[in-house]
Amino acid sequence: MTALRWLNVATETAREAGALLKAQWSRPHTVHSKGYRDIVTESDLAAEQLILSRLRAAFPDHAITSEEAGADAGDARVRWLIDPLDGTTNFAHHNPNFCVSIAAAENGRPVVGVIYDPLRDELFAARRGGGATFNGAPLRTSGATALDTVTFSADWPREPALRADMWRRAGTLLPLVRTLRCLGSAALNMVYVAAGRLDLYMARTLSPWDQGAAALIVQEAGGVLGTLAGVPWTLARPDPVAAATPALLAAFHAVSRENHQ
Repeated sequence: MTALRWLNVATETAREAGALLKAQWSRPHTVHSKGYRDIVTESDLAAEQLILSRLRAAFPDHAITSEEAGADAGDARVRWLIDPLDGTTNFAHHNPNFCVSIAAAENGRPVVGVIYDPLRDELFAARRGGGATFNGAPLRTSGATALDTVTFSADWPREPALRADMWRRAGTLLPLVRTLRCLGSAALNMVYVAAGRLDLYMARTLSPWDQGAAALIVQEAGGVLGTLAGVPWTLARPDPVAAATPALLAAFHAVSRENHQ
C-alpha cells in the first residue's frame, strides 16, 4: 500500500507539472546555459518547484534529487529522482518531444516510476512487482529477438570524445538493424522500449534522474537493462546504459564485444 500511495502521488504530480509545461511550451522561452551544450528554461524551474512542493508536502521524511535543484543531504531510505522537463532542448525549440519523469527509489532501488508526455497525454507508470502501464492499460515490450527487425534509439553525449564513441557504436549497429530513431528525450527514448515503439536504446552519459523512472518501467514491462559493457544496471551504476528485450540485449552485447573491446 505504501508504494501504491507513492505511485498515486507521483502520477498526480506528473500530470500537474505536465499541464504547466503544456501551457508554456509554445510561448517564447528564457534560456540559460548551465554548461557546455547544456541549457535550462524558466519552465524547467517552474515545473521543478511545483513537483518539489508536492512531494515535500506529501512525504516530508523522504529525500529528493532533482536535476536543477540538486540533491538533499543525507541517506534517506526513500529518495525521489526528478527530471521536471526531460528534453529541454526540444522544448526550447518548440519540438513536441519532452516529458516529466518522477521516480522513487527505496534503499537505492527504483520502486515507483512515472513518465508523462503532456502534449500527447501519455502516462507510463510502474510499481516494482506490480507491472507497467500505459494510460492505465498493461504495457509490454515488443518481444523482438532478432537484430534485423530492430528499431533502436540513442542519446548523444555533450562531450566530443564520448559523442564520437556513440557514433561508432551506432554505426556498428546500423548495418544490422532495421533503422534508427532519436527523440531527444532520454526518458521517452527508454520508455518507448517498454511500450514496444522501440526495441533497443543506448546512451553513453545519463544521470539517475534521466532514467530512474524509465528503467523501472522497462523492467516491469518485460525488458532488461545493462551497461554498454554488459554489466548489470543499477542506480549506483547508471551510466552508460542499454535497454532492450532480453534476447536483443544479449545480441547487442555480443556485437559490442566483437567491435568495441
